[in-house]
Amino acid sequence: MADFNFLEQVATQIKRNRQQLTDVEDELSTINFRIHEIPLKISTESTFAKMIGEQYVDATQELETAKERLLKEKETLTAKINDDISTFISEFTSPDLVIPLESNPLVADGNTFFKYKSGNTYKSIFDILSELLGLSSPILVKDVMFSPTEIVIKVTDEYEAKQKFLSSINEVQKTLSIKRRKE
Repeated sequence: MADFNFLEQVATQIKRNRQQLTDVEDELSTINFRIHEIPLKISTESTFAKMIGEQYVDATQELETAKERLLKEKETLTAKINDDISTFISEFTSPDLVIPLESNPLVADGNTFFKYKSGNTYKSIFDILSELLGLSSPILVKDVMFSPTEIVIKVTDEYEAKQKFLSSINEVQKTLSIKRRKE
């Protein structure tokens, strides 16, 4: 059974791995720059070291080793991110998806408000979902606004709100399913 708590963990992991990937890419960029710089400076540096009576230390091998390690780490993180995105889409599009909403909505100001059980919020889910759908958060689909803290439906009739909610979730799931097939 797919549930929002599991999806939140997967989405948080995607975000964490992406940040780590960015850090690895930054470090890799620095190392590539230093590797590129060595041949340009080797003559001056080695001559200077000799002149002051010290041994010139060529850092090329160390940097190449670090570069290889970072490339492997980048590859591993990219694979993890892709696997987690695939899991996220599979779980979100599952017919067994459970969205923990309070069963009694609040009707006010011409809208029906469904809060998540226990006051939970699902920021990471909606960050990733927004990105996958190419929409900004909160996500608006057919008069239904999905946000990390609540779902707001632009009707006052509870039954009609439930219908619109189901229709909108179905639309989101279809869009994600199409996206999964394209990748």
